[in-house]
Amino acid sequence: MAMMWRPGKASRGLLILVTCISIIGYMIVEGLPQKKRKPFYREKIQAAQTMARGMEIIKRAKISIFGMIDTRSDPNATGMIGSGLTPITSNEGSLVAKQTSANPNFAAVLVAMFKKAGLKKGDVVAMGFSGSFPSLNMASLIAAETLELNPIVISSAAASRWGANDPELPWLEMERILFEHGIIKHRTVAASMGGEQDRGVGLPPDGVKILRSVIKRNGLEFIDPPDLVSSFDQRMNIYKEYAEGKPIKCYVNVGGGAGSVGSALIKKMFSPGLNMTLPKIGKLRDSMLTRMSKNGLPVINIYYIKKLAQRYGLPIKPDTPPRVGEGGIYAAMGYNMVLVWGVSGALVLLIFILLRMDFKHYMTRITTIIASTDSNEEKTSPPPLETDGGENHHDPQGRF
Repeated sequence: MAMMWRPGKASRGLLILVTCISIIGYMIVEGLPQKKRKPFYREKIQAAQTMARGMEIIKRAKISIFGMIDTRSDPNATGMIGSGLTPITSNEGSLVAKQTSANPNFAAVLVAMFKKAGLKKGDVVAMGFSGSFPSLNMASLIAAETLELNPIVISSAAASRWGANDPELPWLEMERILFEHGIIKHRTVAASMGGEQDRGVGLPPDGVKILRSVIKRNGLEFIDPPDLVSSFDQRMNIYKEYAEGKPIKCYVNVGGGAGSVGSALIKKMFSPGLNMTLPKIGKLRDSMLTRMSKNGLPVINIYYIKKLAQRYGLPIKPDTPPRVGEGGIYAAMGYNMVLVWGVSGALVLLIFILLRMDFKHYMTRITTIIASTDSNEEKTSPPPLETDGGENHHDPQGRF
């Protein structure tokens, strides 16, 4: 007898119920996501908090010098935005980029980059700063120190528009103030004029005089190269000297200083943020970015600030002062695992019940079929032969 397949014993209503619960569960899980902290959350918060204190110190210093903050260019009164044009202004600059960079959470971004680059406690990090983005210079130093790295900084003193281009408060002076207040533990070890050819070409005579005075006043080694290649050579030698035999593990460029990036074309060939490999370009011109990358080092290129802000979930030209801990750098939306396991458990339980019902049904069915088959076999089998209790029957012809 053939066994015919049939749907499980579970009713159609129960099957519809399971389907509805699955759909509802899916909608609940997707509709109620949960914020999940990203790796190194504690270090990111610590770095951002330190940078927030540093920004406040610079703000107070600026107010003590100028009496006020120009909120036309610095609407959040961060104190990190410079002027439109001054004697130490090297080139054009984006005001929106400068306003976007004045965010303490960029220190958390640098923490993430350093960690992704595989840096560990005690590693030497070479840094090339310009005065164009003082906030990001500060972020780089603070992030490195938060992770207990060993930064070696060479700066170019000039700045683009809206950067640290106030003659009374250039980057090297900001750095000194931060150091004296214990916000940072490392300072620039050598400085160039910056600007075209890294020699202050194009700056007015009074601007050159101001920058030379600032470098001398801060007791820094003066890099005054005859050309850019010589600037790169001097910088490499200084990094090696201060590394004291330890290998340099990473290079950080902030801004577009010629002594670091060489030319605008080279700067664009390196992606904003972390570059783990050399750009796949036929021939790269000489620069610190190129040299460090050719040596196999990860290169962090802090440029194209708006792109970096978008990538890490930070606001562009924020309307209000950013608070520590805000932004996608700290957390991302993910599934609420309590809901996931709850919905999954309910579905597993229902499916288990259905399978149990089907199993019992099929076992009962099989037992019934077997019993029916045995009964039919008994009815159709021939009757057994009758015997005479062991006596012999004689053939009528007498053969027995």
